[in-house]
Parts: sequence; structure tokens; C-alpha cells
Amino acid sequence: MDDLVVVQFVQKTIKERRSNVLDILESNGIATMEQYATLMGELNALNHIAQELSFLLEQQEQLND
Repeated sequence: MDDLVVVQFVQKTIKERRSNVLDILESNGIATMEQYATLMGELNALNHIAQELSFLLEQQEQLND
């Protein structure tokens, strides 16, 4: 499988989950502080992974040039 296809799939999955988490946070769908902390941790992890993927793609582009 092409590396780019894998990266695009992961990016799409991250974007969808980030959107779901934000929807829960924005719609007051949180029952406990533990759930809030869990969702915020997940959101931070998703943002970190997305940032790392972008960095890797930039490095790959520079190598290809």
C-alpha cells in the first residue's frame, strides 16, 4: 500500500474523531469531569499526531525535491 494513502487515511480518521470530540465538548455532552479530562487528553493527542504527520510529510517533500 502506498505510504501516502496510509497517511491520508490516518489524517482523515484524526479529523473525524477530532470533530466528534469537539461536538461533544461544544454541545455540553459531558457528564463528569473525568469524561472532560479524557476528551481533552484525546484532543491533545490527536492534535499532536496530526502535527507529527504534517512534519513527516514536509520532510518527505523536501527529500523528493
